[in-house]
Amino acid sequence: MTPAPPLRWEPLHDGLRPHASVASIAFDPHRSQRVAIGLYAPTGLLLSEDGGETWRKDVGFAEPVHVVQFDRVLPDVLWVASAHGLWRGELHDETWRWQAATGWPADHAAFTVTQSSDGVRYAGGVSRWGKARAQHFAPLLWRSLDGKTWHPFAMLPTPADSAVLALAVAGDRLFVGTDGFGLYISDGFPVNDGSVADLDEPINEADANRSSNWRRVEEIGETHVAAIWASSDGSLLLVRTRRGLFRSVDAGTSWSAVELPLEGRPDAIAAAPDGSLFLGMGSGAILRSDDAGASWQLESTLDRDGLIYALAVNPADADHLFAGTQHGLYVSQDRGRTWRPVERIGEFRGLTLLEAGGALFLGAEDGVYRWQEASRRWQRSGEGLPLRRVRALAASPANSAILFAGTDAGLYKGVAALRPYETTWQLVGWPQNGVNGLLFDPDDPNRLYVHIAFERIYSTDDALNDTPIWTARWEGMPISAEVLSLAMEPGNPQRLYAGAAQGFYISDGRAERWRGVVGLAGRSIFTVVVDSARPQHVYAGATDGLYRSKDRGETWERLGLKNITVTALAQDERHPHILYAGTKYQGLWRSQDAGHTWERAPFDDTDRHPSVNALLISADGRWLYAATTHGVWRADLAGEK
Repeated sequence: MTPAPPLRWEPLHDGLRPHASVASIAFDPHRSQRVAIGLYAPTGLLLSEDGGETWRKDVGFAEPVHVVQFDRVLPDVLWVASAHGLWRGELHDETWRWQAATGWPADHAAFTVTQSSDGVRYAGGVSRWGKARAQHFAPLLWRSLDGKTWHPFAMLPTPADSAVLALAVAGDRLFVGTDGFGLYISDGFPVNDGSVADLDEPINEADANRSSNWRRVEEIGETHVAAIWASSDGSLLLVRTRRGLFRSVDAGTSWSAVELPLEGRPDAIAAAPDGSLFLGMGSGAILRSDDAGASWQLESTLDRDGLIYALAVNPADADHLFAGTQHGLYVSQDRGRTWRPVERIGEFRGLTLLEAGGALFLGAEDGVYRWQEASRRWQRSGEGLPLRRVRALAASPANSAILFAGTDAGLYKGVAALRPYETTWQLVGWPQNGVNGLLFDPDDPNRLYVHIAFERIYSTDDALNDTPIWTARWEGMPISAEVLSLAMEPGNPQRLYAGAAQGFYISDGRAERWRGVVGLAGRSIFTVVVDSARPQHVYAGATDGLYRSKDRGETWERLGLKNITVTALAQDERHPHILYAGTKYQGLWRSQDAGHTWERAPFDDTDRHPSVNALLISADGRWLYAATTHGVWRADLAGEK
């Protein structure tokens, strides 16, 4: 057997909308047109010197970001709180140079950093090693007077492994938000005048004179407090919690819950130079208040729902706002009345692939796309389909123009037209659930199986009906089972295989009853593929590598990719000895000997190895497609062979 040459990949990104989790936004007080945004996924930092018209990624910083904050006193200094500590960036000759903040412990994640009106810097986080290592450090607050060196400053009266999520300074008080223990206020020692000496040694629980100087706000109680906003004079405060929005008009002495016009959790708070306040909701709504937060009105809604992690108003232009969400960055130029996505932020992500009727479809973060070979770009194919994550696609065996899309907001049925290449969708089930997998019975086009997020399997025998009736199909599975993958034996729709979060199951009666298999017990099975040439051979991708069964799933042997999470599998039916394995964080691998040995199949010349969510070999055997966290790719298999 002659080894195949390396795969040559072609990116298929045109027409897709990039996505990113934007965790924080900051305007530079020294330069009104300089903006920084912190990305949690993909990780890193983006900077703009022209108010957000153009962006460049800081290649020197690649951490997952929680908060970015320009220094109020020192020009060209930027603080970043990240999952791996507190970082200080300083601009030198148009290049930001980064170093871990001096004095910040190496085993401490940083969740928040803020600065008082007179320039003192405060930061908080948690030990990344839990109670055993946290007892000497957490829950500490850290302070820097000179903008260079940090020292422990005070200790909260909360458990040692609790986290500091938010900080604000108002007058002579420091406000601290925690992860489930509520809001704490410093009473009894000043925080701005430097009269409390920095400590060279870590604070321990014997320092009661410090830990007793805190009081918890009982009106808020024990809950997550993730954002605190304070007016410049410190009299007005707003606190975002899991229990809603709370407000104080007397510098934190008393608090009251604020009634909002919409249900849901408030996510982010920002203030305009004229005193207007903005509140981002988990539903994608933007609220506005013109009476110091006493009442709120709906101002606008983003084009898709989801968490709003950050809001920021340009201090030099009250019309100019940014919103950072779990899906990307949005900008408004009319005081928040209308918003548009910033298309240049983030990565292209593909979640699932389907070939139907000679067309290629992609499930993405924001709907379904159809590939147009003539223009070599993707076209959104989603009339009636909300901008939601699509994790599964399937076509009816009786009519390939009838498509089904499993989204995180239910199951949709679509009818694909040849021209103008549009698909019209309608909701047909599970509106409150995420649908993660779809499988048709090829012998019965009305029989459709679905597996639901964080749950198990259902089926319907009238899939083509607009209101199908669903039947639970999990007899024999434990009530805690969470199904992650589903496959059918070719030519035998009676036999089904289900990979779950804690094992593997087999059904010989069209899912009427399941039985567990001992060989894969306790493992998460993300993908299952049955060998097209030898259906008694079954492959399972798990958290700790690839497994193979030679007896229709009854017993299993490890096949390779040890300690690598395998998330997608594909077999070349024309060359059954060739297998492709997509992985989590480790890119794509190829085997030319039925899985005995493996080699990387990188998508480009970089050192990146993105997670692979789906693999598809075209019906004619020419193309291998890969949907990844860094875009959609294809390789010409016919040319390689």
